[in-house]
Amino acid sequence: MLKRGGIILIGMSMAAVLASCANRTSAEEDKKKSSMELIEQNPDIFGWLIVPDTNIDYPIAQNIDGDDTFYQTHDITGTKSSDKGGIYIESCNMMDMCDFNTVIHGSTNKDGDMFSELWNFSDSEFFKNHEEFMIAIPGNTLTYEVWTAYARDNNDVMEQYDFTESTDCQRYLDDMKKDWNSKTNIRDGWESGLTPDNFLVSLTTVDPDHPDKQWVVVGCLVGDEAGTINREDMGSFEE
Repeated sequence: MLKRGGIILIGMSMAAVLASCANRTSAEEDKKKSSMELIEQNPDIFGWLIVPDTNIDYPIAQNIDGDDTFYQTHDITGTKSSDKGGIYIESCNMMDMCDFNTVIHGSTNKDGDMFSELWNFSDSEFFKNHEEFMIAIPGNTLTYEVWTAYARDNNDVMEQYDFTESTDCQRYLDDMKKDWNSKTNIRDGWESGLTPDNFLVSLTTVDPDHPDKQWVVVGCLVGDEAGTINREDMGSFEE
């Protein structure tokens, strides 16, 4: 659970992210105020995600009771039922963003909000011109470079792989390449992929009309403003 100090630090980090994004209006202060109220209202909220030039500008939650399905059926306030759900991570991911792969879930819906605009990254021109997304957590602003966007079978990678083990991290990267096809977008210079030493965030959504597949936009950490993203507290990877 976030203490009040953590709430304030998320607000400060979020303000820095908002200030760094183009095309913000004078309503920014009102948005900041309402965002702070939302963060104070729901202790499950630990961060804020912004994908520039989309409407993806949402708090990220993790259910305090460990119910990984909670935000599939509740909005981000945690108090109202919602078919759209909220933006969330599962209980096996850490809120400090120090996992090898933090998987953030959000719905695709007919209103075009939540993670609906992740599908923009299927367009090669949009992918080419939109390189980064940002996440604010207490005391830090993180920047991720979008290095691939692709479709995979709709199963839970957190159940398939143990990301505390280097061998499973590498297996995940190898299996990802098997899912790449002619519709996959890959950032120039990243074709060879990554290593288990990187820090990834996978933004995932599912088209309700094609529930057997999930769309994944993967970012690799390239900016760690406070220098807090590491695995020192975990020790080395288990082998």
